[in-house]
Amino acid sequence: MIARSALLSFLLLVNSCAKALSNSRLGRDPFVAFLKVNNDANRINLAKKREDYRRISKVESGNIQDVNSTVSPDSTSGSSENFDLDALAKEFTYDANAPVKNQMGSRLSKLKFIEHEIGADPYPEVSAADVVTDIAAIIAKHNDMDNGTELESTDYRVYGRITSIRFEGQFVVLQDCKGNSIQVMFKRKEQVNIAKKTLTGENINKVIDIGDVVDVKGYVKKTSTGELTLVAQSMTVLAKCIFPLPDLYHGLKDVSTRFRFRHIDIMTNNDTRELLLQRSNMVWGLRQLLHSKGFTEVETPILNYNYSGANAVPFSTTSKALGEKLYMRIAPEFFLKRLITGGLADKIFEIGKCFRNEGTSTQHSPEFTMIEIYQQLADANDMIALTEEIVAKVAEQIGAKAIPLGWERRTMRDLIREHSQVDIDQCDKEQLVTLLQKRGMDEELIRAATWGELVCELFKSDVEEKLVQPIHVTELPAEVAPLADGNGKYSRVFESYIGSMEVAHGCTEECNPLELMEKLNRCGLQEMAHEHDKEFMNALAHGMPPTAGLGIGIDRLLMALTGTTSIKNTQTFPLLKRAD
Repeated sequence: MIARSALLSFLLLVNSCAKALSNSRLGRDPFVAFLKVNNDANRINLAKKREDYRRISKVESGNIQDVNSTVSPDSTSGSSENFDLDALAKEFTYDANAPVKNQMGSRLSKLKFIEHEIGADPYPEVSAADVVTDIAAIIAKHNDMDNGTELESTDYRVYGRITSIRFEGQFVVLQDCKGNSIQVMFKRKEQVNIAKKTLTGENINKVIDIGDVVDVKGYVKKTSTGELTLVAQSMTVLAKCIFPLPDLYHGLKDVSTRFRFRHIDIMTNNDTRELLLQRSNMVWGLRQLLHSKGFTEVETPILNYNYSGANAVPFSTTSKALGEKLYMRIAPEFFLKRLITGGLADKIFEIGKCFRNEGTSTQHSPEFTMIEIYQQLADANDMIALTEEIVAKVAEQIGAKAIPLGWERRTMRDLIREHSQVDIDQCDKEQLVTLLQKRGMDEELIRAATWGELVCELFKSDVEEKLVQPIHVTELPAEVAPLADGNGKYSRVFESYIGSMEVAHGCTEECNPLELMEKLNRCGLQEMAHEHDKEFMNALAHGMPPTAGLGIGIDRLLMALTGTTSIKNTQTFPLLKRAD
């Protein structure tokens, strides 16, 4: 009974808090957002403070007023005593030390100063119709001005995030979302309009902090040192930054922190921002190329009763609506082949997420993006040519270096013979097991593998890291590629490598359903065709035209073209372990 009573009290408290939140201006009322509400007395106190807050927040109507004599937000009247900094720190980060909390207190005081004394909303609504000048355009037009000159006739409006404050706020640097920066000057004795009030430049520090997003209107000048500058005549705070940014010069150094707080990484690390923009440009270039070649983009399911297209461990979930187990796709291959067979189009592609519940490394991620391409009346050679065209196009699109030496083409067995001095055509399974044991591989695992899988392991061990220059590795063992066409021992499959990393995989597809069933049986993979996906086998039985396929890992291709050493760098929000 005690536990039940406590639970009931807790639920009543939650309900009261929810009502208070729903009646507030969400995100704009610090007394609702930040004060702890633990009991009835606190709730009464909260209501009183909210009323006081609304009373002193009313903006006086009439002309612009001078607030230069207003008490500084750093003094006691502008203190952060109404904010629970410990609670705030827990909401905003996993670990905040005393200096960070002190900075938060100062910033919250300035937020209150903006609301109470300036009478402005620190998070205002802004219309897209409001004209803003691109910083790069201002620089391009006026960078040739003579030092020490001013153009008061000019009138520009820019916005961006403050990345630097110097001379007690007299000079700030604004950076826009394109990475362009401009210096803004607040002249010490000149008035700057902020909402319906004014501040002189020497008092601007009562309002701004590094990290704030602001809108500034003014005219251009060139300082005596040659710095193109916007002289501020009015300013609007668009988003008050209440949590301090890390050192903008050094940025975030801890790798896990960079990935976990990716938004801060983008703010403070231009390399991160550029890489993610290159990714966007690469995907756009891919689509542009394929559309120009007559390919049709399609979408296929991520959730399905079966998983297919690759030999990997899937993620699974349970559908409440269907009451059945579902799998997240490891590849869209079977669905795309069914579309090709159905005649939706003769050339199709899909760019989408795939998931594999396996280990992680600098080249492997449980969630990744790939493009799969299928074309009727084509073979592996056509897919090799398309791979080279795609790589050249996206390299140009993102400003990466072109492939200088062209692409080499070698069979897997020739490369093993060159680098391992082993002729795999003369090796049976037992001999390959012995070779791999000498390389320190687990005996139990390699004895459970097929001859073809052992050949691939030998290739990874002795050859893969030596494939620095672009190369297509052809004729993989048929046992590792049952869905591809082949001539017995080897299949019409290729893998493309750049910088010792596989970036593409393609083949001439096996279109004969009877031959495919036989291959799956020989490889012990009959479940792939039986329980795995009857609909796919049904499509083949209806006749799939001669088709070739190509898969390219978007993350890996970006790594290869930019020299990035970790797949996590190429992903906007890579999956990490939970923070402690």
